[in-house]
Amino acid sequence: MEISVQDFHHVVETGDFDYWVDVRTPEEFAALRADCVLVKNHPLDQIDTLDLPKDANIYLSCRSGARSGQAQRLLMQKGYKHITNVMGGIIAWEAAGYPTTQG
Repeated sequence: MEISVQDFHHVVETGDFDYWVDVRTPEEFAALRADCVLVKNHPLDQIDTLDLPKDANIYLSCRSGARSGQAQRLLMQKGYKHITNVMGGIIAWEAAGYPTTQG
């Protein structure tokens, strides 16, 4: 499943999700991220160590949506049921004018 950044912003505002996981590197995440305490960093190269409930409502993001799409496929293979990829990632989030934190 995929979601536009605009629709995801509404999800964030309503709190209608369990987890928001950004799969970029820690350096990328530290340099620019959504200004939301609910977003957690878990790099794609460590996605196999993600330990969340298999039936949780999880949204994945990255820089543009490509890595989060990879993470989505990997997590679905591990038995996660409700995984949604945020299309456009942090690039689309920032371009839409949603709050970000740098550095």
